[in-house]
Amino acid sequence: MQKVALVARYLLALMMIVFGLNKFIGFMSFPEMQGFAAEYMKVMGGSYIMPSIGVIYLIAAAMLLLNRAVGLATVLLAPIAYNALMFHLTLDPENIAGAAIFVVLLVLVMIGNASKYRSLLT
Repeated sequence: MQKVALVARYLLALMMIVFGLNKFIGFMSFPEMQGFAAEYMKVMGGSYIMPSIGVIYLIAAAMLLLNRAVGLATVLLAPIAYNALMFHLTLDPENIAGAAIFVVLLVLVMIGNASKYRSLLT
């Protein structure tokens, strides 16, 4: 399980670097969305939230790559992953693959570092 968690940690870090940089540089476009999903993304894109998420992605990626404060990195990413998954489940199910991969990688990293969360649960 440790090897799986290690690979998941590096893949998650790579994913966070790509998507974190995209929040600033914008080299990947958003897929076409309709209805509430399009309105939600328009509001999010026009506010401070997307750059803030980009900063969190990049900080978490550095923590994951350096194997420092991995528990903190995953705790920072968990609400973002949950929000991404719920957004795609409810408003944009056609494009759920990225959010599902994000959640699976995050869960694998968390399982591999389960001892770091014991104090949070007691």
